[in-house]
Amino acid sequence: MATKVSIPALIQALGGKENLAQATHCATRLRVTTRDKSKIDEAALKAIPGVLGVVNNGTQTQIIIGAEVNNVYKDFIAQAGVDEEAPIDENLDLKDELKNKKGKLLTRFFETVAAIFNPIVPALAGCGFLSALICIFMALGFDSSAPTFKTIIAISMAIFTFLPFLLAASAAKVFKMNMFVAMTICAGMMSSTWSGLIADGVSSYSFLGIPFRVINYSSSVLPVVFAVLVASYIERFLDKIIPGALKIILVPALTILIATPVTLITVGPLTYWLGEELAIGVNWLFENGGVFSGIVYGGIYSSMVLLGIHHGMVPVLTQMLTAQGFNYVSPTSGAANIGQAGAAFGVWIKSHDKNQKANALSACIAACTGITEPVVYGVTVPLGKPFLFAGIGGAVGGGFAAALHLKSFAMGGPSFLSFGMFTGGENPFLNCALVMAGFVIAFIVAAVLTVLFWNPDEKKKA
Repeated sequence: MATKVSIPALIQALGGKENLAQATHCATRLRVTTRDKSKIDEAALKAIPGVLGVVNNGTQTQIIIGAEVNNVYKDFIAQAGVDEEAPIDENLDLKDELKNKKGKLLTRFFETVAAIFNPIVPALAGCGFLSALICIFMALGFDSSAPTFKTIIAISMAIFTFLPFLLAASAAKVFKMNMFVAMTICAGMMSSTWSGLIADGVSSYSFLGIPFRVINYSSSVLPVVFAVLVASYIERFLDKIIPGALKIILVPALTILIATPVTLITVGPLTYWLGEELAIGVNWLFENGGVFSGIVYGGIYSSMVLLGIHHGMVPVLTQMLTAQGFNYVSPTSGAANIGQAGAAFGVWIKSHDKNQKANALSACIAACTGITEPVVYGVTVPLGKPFLFAGIGGAVGGGFAAALHLKSFAMGGPSFLSFGMFTGGENPFLNCALVMAGFVIAFIVAAVLTVLFWNPDEKKKA
């Protein structure tokens, strides 16, 4: 696929084909490892139309492209003759920097959360979108008792019922244990025995005389993640002490036999309670914090994205959706995203540079559809003040959403394009329309502030 970035010019500025050792990409950057960095002509790279900037990080040269980076990468490896590599995390460089500071443990925590939850977000978003469509069709008067309609409902709700299995598989990969053993432990937690006991009014059971609370772990989030974490240590310990010939039988058998009761007795009830309390706490903040909660969250959300700590909200949002069917957070974080789009629009209006205007407009459109990496990394952060103005826009739009207790009824990247996730509740179309109004407010505030107070001739202060 032809791209607006000249691939031959990129290769030449990087020192030619013979100087290229490796190439990969993230959400917005082409990342090239060269054999001799002295051969790189950075000025020539920056002068190539479509290149938003160049960052040198150790042995790697990062060329900021924006939303088109995936197509540029495909053309680049085809013409450069280097092997294709898996894409990497946009926040990787910042996280590496944070690891050298006091926040190492906290950074590792958020990285782990992201590694577990990010792979299943597309499935959650897809089923959430189906659920939103169902709400729209029901509001329009479609017959929800029709077999086809019921089938779609069953499909859309399946992921929430069996969510622990997806989390078990993802967590097993992160914690480096046998995926199928992890899923078997999850199956033990979700056995029909427990739902049957609950239906019979039994709330407590015992194992070896040790009592534990009977819980239906269907749709739960934290219990299975911590169950797999505990099981991974048990599995590694058993693998060390059991002789080679017996490993294939005894390691999985004993891991399941030990980890499952430990989870049912201790880890499961504790983390189930923790998940409930986190969801209740976030609900309380948005229900009682009013405008203030939305201003704070909408204002800082883009900075959370830069630090990668927004991933910590994913399990909380998932818990809220599975427990009550909605969350108050997404309309506010969506306002922050659209605030970034507004700031980019302001840059497009105010800038005198043809390439900068084109990149700002492209990034603005991408942000309006939920893709914020190009605008954050390619426009607002490099320019400095527009990022601040985007935060102010997000704060105002977020305050509007929080004041009206607006809700999201599905997972996904909140944007104008994902309006379906805000359709639901007693007044589905009103809730959606008000969320969109909050987005428009965030966009306008950020754009106006950028036009009024950003000087395209001034450089970002260090």
